[in-house]
Amino acid sequence: MKKIDIDTWYRKEHFDFYTTFKQPFFNVCATVDVTKTLDYCKENQLSFFICSLFLLGYTANQIEPFRFRINNNEIDVHDELEVSCTVLNNDESFSFCDFGASSYFDLFYQNAAQQLAKIKQGCNTSKPANSKANEIYCSVLPWLHFTSFSHAQKQSEHDSTPRIVMGKYKNIHNEIAMPVSVEVHHALVDGLHVGQYFEKLQHNFNHFFYQKNNADDNKRTPDMARI
Repeated sequence: MKKIDIDTWYRKEHFDFYTTFKQPFFNVCATVDVTKTLDYCKENQLSFFICSLFLLGYTANQIEPFRFRINNNEIDVHDELEVSCTVLNNDESFSFCDFGASSYFDLFYQNAAQQLAKIKQGCNTSKPANSKANEIYCSVLPWLHFTSFSHAQKQSEHDSTPRIVMGKYKNIHNEIAMPVSVEVHHALVDGLHVGQYFEKLQHNFNHFFYQKNNADDNKRTPDMARI
């Protein structure tokens, strides 16, 4: 982890401006074509939920401002993000689940599958664990193809964690479109960065697993293969 020198940072004026806001987060919703990843999951009997959750975190790792966190009067830049996600319980309540780092797919998938198995066995967690500074908060609404989204938030002075939600996918104009909501702190992240996130997210939904499959065929170590 490194730190940004706010006094010399090119966004200092924006940072100073938006950190005075009572509600400094802004939200963008857009759709992503998930056709290729969905086909890959069906062909390889993988969980589309876990694969999609991985791509949400993996893509966030690729956008540096998504790794910024306000820490008192400083900005920390984390090397790697971890994913925390809500999961539906058997009684239709939900648990907060830590899925771990989102850089190496095979490790992420294994850990996620274990966490989901625990939830199915009744190991529910109604309260979030101690939040890690390098987390992103994720959720899924598989019942709705939403067009807007708003999060419940505590008015914490230094909360700067991105929140990402995926919804129900459906066929639209010869593609399978899934809505994704991205909510970020405007003192750290601009619309440009959110646009870059969606651009890379679409690229990853199109190519990540097929490139990973080619890497595996070339006998590279799967757990260590970054795309």
